[in-house]
Amino acid sequence: MRRVHPGRYATSGPWTDAGTCGPSYGASVKHARRPAPWVADIVAGSVAVATGLLTTAAGDEASPAYEPFDLTALVLVLLATAPYLLRRRAPAIVFAGTCLAVTILMLSGYDPGLLPVVLVFGAYSVGAEDRVREVVVSGAIALGALVVLAVADVQEFGPGEMVSTAAVFVAAFAVGWTMQSRRRLIELAEQGKVAVAQQAAAHERLRIAQELHDVVAHSLGVIAVQAGAGRRVLDADPVEARRAFDNIGQTSRAALTEIRGLLGEVRNPDGTPAYRPAPGLADLARLANQVTDAGIDVTLEVEGDVERVPRGVGLAAYRIVQEALTNTLRHASAHHAVVRVGNDGDVLAIDVTDDGRGSGGAGGGGHGLVGMRERAAVYGGSLSAGPVEGGGFRVLARLPFDPEAVG
Repeated sequence: MRRVHPGRYATSGPWTDAGTCGPSYGASVKHARRPAPWVADIVAGSVAVATGLLTTAAGDEASPAYEPFDLTALVLVLLATAPYLLRRRAPAIVFAGTCLAVTILMLSGYDPGLLPVVLVFGAYSVGAEDRVREVVVSGAIALGALVVLAVADVQEFGPGEMVSTAAVFVAAFAVGWTMQSRRRLIELAEQGKVAVAQQAAAHERLRIAQELHDVVAHSLGVIAVQAGAGRRVLDADPVEARRAFDNIGQTSRAALTEIRGLLGEVRNPDGTPAYRPAPGLADLARLANQVTDAGIDVTLEVEGDVERVPRGVGLAAYRIVQEALTNTLRHASAHHAVVRVGNDGDVLAIDVTDDGRGSGGAGGGGHGLVGMRERAAVYGGSLSAGPVEGGGFRVLARLPFDPEAVG
């Protein structure tokens, strides 16, 4: 066992990443720029209209050459292609309308040109954008049109052509549905990342709030005690009063430094992690010195190899001891406190006992004891606090940890 009273440890503690949940999370994921959906629709619709106008013509059995359009052909071609300008808004309706227009065009004896290719693109659009019900209905409409053309034997469109064309449409629907499923999986993954980032940010805000509470509560407690002591001896013992006021200045400057560090994490302008030294078990001696200077004699006892304690557990232990001593300063009217810290291999035990009146701040309406219990619970530990028989107050905490998780 090592007994430190006070001033055994150096003041430098382990380092911690204070900005892992900052705004840089989203900035680290880069996506390729894609055109706006309406731009893609205009391009697709324009290509469909141009394809229809350039590759279709009035049929003539005597001559295979294209003839000038008549009004009927022009209207049917536009009905079969122009709706693709709005294909993303209502892909199933667009496909059904254009499928009907192409069927009428072919039944009227007009050469469809490349309009069947446009219809295949329409089938893909339904699969990529719409729900299962719309995909099934659109497939039924396409099959019905193919049956009509096969029965009418339009332009030698027989059963063989019907089967092969139906297979092409099925493939187009399937490819579109596959793309939609992939897109939805990507969206769900992105939403999951956002949710994780938001949860991490909430945990970081809670951590910063706890840190601010601990720093402010401890520092104000020390300042209040020193101010009261200095006022009482101001006339009788000016030297002691000056020492109390010096301690107030030192404590306030240290608190301002810690608060600036915490606020620096929040105000980080470029979203990069901000690193700062975090207090740990090595800083308990400095804490004992500070409280001793405030008027309560603190004895620090350390047992076991505390250097093997993970720094996160060390930070939680430091804050628990700090809050316990702050409560002793503010509420207990104590003269002496003993801080015992022991490491038995996989559990860090903390025992803070004072000789005060035994309130420990439990009735003060604050959040000190709640915060200590929350810190212990984070690591699956436990914390109990209450008056000691015969006078005084005691805080007992046990923080389990993985001996291999050191760093």
